[in-house]
Amino acid sequence: MARPGLSWCFLLLLLLLLLLLGPCRAPPAAPPAAPCGLRSVSVGVGALGLGYPSPETVVFRYCGGGCPAPPTLHGLALGAVLGPGGPAGGPCCRPTRYEDVVFLDSGLRWQRLPQLSAGACACLG
Repeated sequence: MARPGLSWCFLLLLLLLLLLLGPCRAPPAAPPAAPCGLRSVSVGVGALGLGYPSPETVVFRYCGGGCPAPPTLHGLALGAVLGPGGPAGGPCCRPTRYEDVVFLDSGLRWQRLPQLSAGACACLG
């Protein structure tokens, strides 16, 4: 019969080994200059690639920036299991709310594109 404390010792040794060896993935890129937040760009409706003919320009909002977070045990283990080039296992800057975009198409009809732009952002994951 196995001793009850043996599994804890194994997990502690595994954690220590992961911390000493570091994650098995590509070195992280330089940290982004700006934290996670809402960004915007003016873009022609045709450039959205959704098939709407229109000379209109809309403001497209998206989430961008970094999500600094201390390494978690899950992130360390994920890096070791997936190897180089795998996901970092940390949080990502993602939309938490979306907004509709309205524009006038070339047939002079109002078009509403539901949940096209980000409305708010947060570090998730």
